[in-house]
Order: sequence, then structure tokens, then C-alpha cells
Amino acid sequence: MKMETEITVLIKTDYNQLKRELEQNNFEIKEEYEINDIYLINKNINIENMNNLDILKKCVLVRNVVDIEKKLLYKYKECDINGDIITQGKVECPVTNISKALEFMEAINYKKLFNIFDKCIVFANEKTELTVQIVNNKYVFIEIESKCKHIKRKYKSIEEIKKDISGYNLSIDKSNFFVKKAEMILKETLNRK
Repeated sequence: MKMETEITVLIKTDYNQLKRELEQNNFEIKEEYEINDIYLINKNINIENMNNLDILKKCVLVRNVVDIEKKLLYKYKECDINGDIITQGKVECPVTNISKALEFMEAINYKKLFNIFDKCIVFANEKTELTVQIVNNKYVFIEIESKCKHIKRKYKSIEEIKKDISGYNLSIDKSNFFVKKAEMILKETLNRK
């Protein structure tokens, strides 16, 4: 399993205001892409008495990074008592066809639980790289990973990432650096049922 270090924060304004705030801090757009995730769970798992994070631990994703790559993905997150992520990782398996991947998962008794559509805009300045994520045309997040693609920087710890993003005057919710996007969408999905 490939282990990761990252934070995700909720934005307290809309994308256009956030973009202005980023530009005031010398951030420029470096890359844009879209991700379509389909969360699947085994039909034999009774999720009625499970908490959301335990449900997500049982999910497999069919991920389409539009026009870039397709894969089956299993994500693992272990949280402390406060809900902060202390360990996270993922295992990936490339696929060539999303429809066939879904057909395969259905054949081994998985069903669709929910979808996440994620528009990703990567911004960077000389010292920081971050990805703005517009999820299901409803929520706006910033995600920062320990390893950067567009600048030469690798964060050594979560605390270093938190300190870096907190140093900017951005409309972020600093009360939670470990927002779990999938948990928010799962909760909405279950409340609708």
C-alpha cells in the first residue's frame, strides 16, 4: 500500500473569491483536470449500523481521471479520536475501460453507493502548491499533498503543511485540516435514502 501525507480543508467562500485570494498571494494555475469516482461496496455488507468511516473502509472506487487515467482504487484512512487522519494510503490497479471495470465489480457482488465528481485546479507560487477541488458542484476544498509536482518542494510533516497554508490569508476553515470529502457525500447520500 502506498502511504500518503496530505491535508484537506473546506473553503468558506466560493471558487471565484478563493481564486482572487490565491492570485493576491502570487498563485498561478498550473493544471486542470476532472475526476469521476464511483464508490462501490459489497452487497452483503449491512451498512445500517456502521459509522461512515467504517463504511468507506469497505469501499472500492472506480476512478476516471478524465482523459488521463482509469483505475480501481482502494483507499485506507485511520483516524484518531478527534477525527484527524493519522495514517492513509491507497492501492491502485489500472484499467482500460470504466464500463468494463464496473461490470467486473458488479459480477463479484459490488453495488454503487455514490459518485463524486471533482473538478481539480492546481495552483502554485514559488513555495506552495495546492489543488482546489470543486466537489459535486457544491463544495470547494483545498488539498495539499506532501510531494509537489509543479515546484521543488516536499513537506516533511502534516504540521509543516498546516503551517504553510495557514500563513496565507485565505478563506479556509482552520478548525479541520482533515475534511473527508467522501464522508460528506456519503452522509448526504444516506440522508436522502
